[in-house]
Amino acid sequence: MTAKLFGEVRDWVPRERRFQVLVLANLCAVIARELRAGAWPSLADVSLFRSLAGTERPEPTVEDAEGAAREAAAELGAAIRRGELDDSLPEVLAGLRQHVRRKLEVARPGYADH
Repeated sequence: MTAKLFGEVRDWVPRERRFQVLVLANLCAVIARELRAGAWPSLADVSLFRSLAGTERPEPTVEDAEGAAREAAAELGAAIRRGELDDSLPEVLAGLRQHVRRKLEVARPGYADH
């Protein structure tokens, strides 16, 4: 999508502004992928972070997914800082790698495969 969008407007844009247009085209592509993904990545993060931290709460609604994901991430980070997860660091690291791969698939599809 980025290359197509950039290719369509490239000739209209002054040469000194083309990099900025390419950055904007990349941003539009990321936003489009985030919109297509919907609440699923945030709901997956909530589930993952709560599981890693050992926190049990009711599943958030789709509307509350993003805020719940931030809250669950903060709780997981606090548990890590307090040393509560030192005995399960390999599992925590594996889970965080899974999270990063999921984020990369939205921000830069295929990048994690390299």
